[in-house]
Amino acid sequence: MARKKIVRRLPPLSSRLTLKAKEHKGAQLLEILRGIAIANQQEEQQVFYPIREVARRFAVPVSTVSRVYDELEEEGILASVRGSKTLLQGLGGRRQLSVLGFVGMPALTSSFVTLQDCRTFFIRTRRELRARGFAVATLFYDRSEGQTGRLFSRIDKYDFDTVLWHQPDRAAKEAVAQLKDSGVQVIGVSDPWFPSIRCRYEVQRESAIASILRDWRANDAITSVVVVRGIEISAAKEELLKTLLEEEGLAYEFESAGDQRLADFLRSLAGDKRRGIIFPSTAAAMFAFRAPEALGKLMSRARVALTGGPASFPFAQVPDVAADLLVVDWQLVAERIVSDLINRKAFNRAETTVFKAKPHLRALLSQYAQRL
Repeated sequence: MARKKIVRRLPPLSSRLTLKAKEHKGAQLLEILRGIAIANQQEEQQVFYPIREVARRFAVPVSTVSRVYDELEEEGILASVRGSKTLLQGLGGRRQLSVLGFVGMPALTSSFVTLQDCRTFFIRTRRELRARGFAVATLFYDRSEGQTGRLFSRIDKYDFDTVLWHQPDRAAKEAVAQLKDSGVQVIGVSDPWFPSIRCRYEVQRESAIASILRDWRANDAITSVVVVRGIEISAAKEELLKTLLEEEGLAYEFESAGDQRLADFLRSLAGDKRRGIIFPSTAAAMFAFRAPEALGKLMSRARVALTGGPASFPFAQVPDVAADLLVVDWQLVAERIVSDLINRKAFNRAETTVFKAKPHLRALLSQYAQRL
């Protein structure tokens, strides 16, 4: 039987897409192509743009495009056919008789793009699932799809055996209930706090945050803390941070940039040596993306904690500074989840497996943060 021909249905690369800076063109190109790929994924695989076509269009070396494609393949978005073409992965995938099961992994697009820990979870878990004999597909979604009911219908048509949902949010709650009614096993992975459904696996960061706060107070005589707010604000997460700060006897306040320029806001935080700065995950992502140089300078002048894990620095070199990081062994998480799927322990609703983040004090950011 002749192999089914895979065609390219992607639109031509728009002339409005440009690389703005002379430096870090690979980082910019990665962001552009990741956005195009996610926006154009369909149920079936399709041919992606040839490497040489992209290199000509953006006037960059073929080697630069090749590195970007390798990164997108590592993320599970592209797949290469040896000696032939590059494919944009399909959302459905075709089940093979030899696989142990078909696992779906819904990914909130904004979190996958901006949060390094989220991206690492998906990369490591997808790789481990495939290595252990599972078929797996990642389905990107936006929060608005949960309100319309479209999210459930998109997931349902792929006929997954199991859905592994990282940080199921409010938008996912209704879809999860409908999937369970349809007989699909849903396994939740909570990170950081307060998921919308009960989760079989939980990443715990509280004890690591408390360790950082104790170190601040004991070794740097820090008496107050500023928690920086990003675009998204979670009252529940802020309440938990308040509890941890109060338990350590530290004064605190929550601040956002408001109408200030982000760089000016960060400079205003660096004046008091007895003040520590906490950046939750979304705030760290925003400032690392929009004001990387100012964030690096702040880290060189004050104790700064990134409670959501290392941050990615698009379009910029990762600053050679130290920060207090919460680090999760994502490979260990992936191996445990996949092993539990094989021996069926993952479906034990009465049990919760907790993975504890570890504090890495004064860690060199260049050793942890990704360059995008």
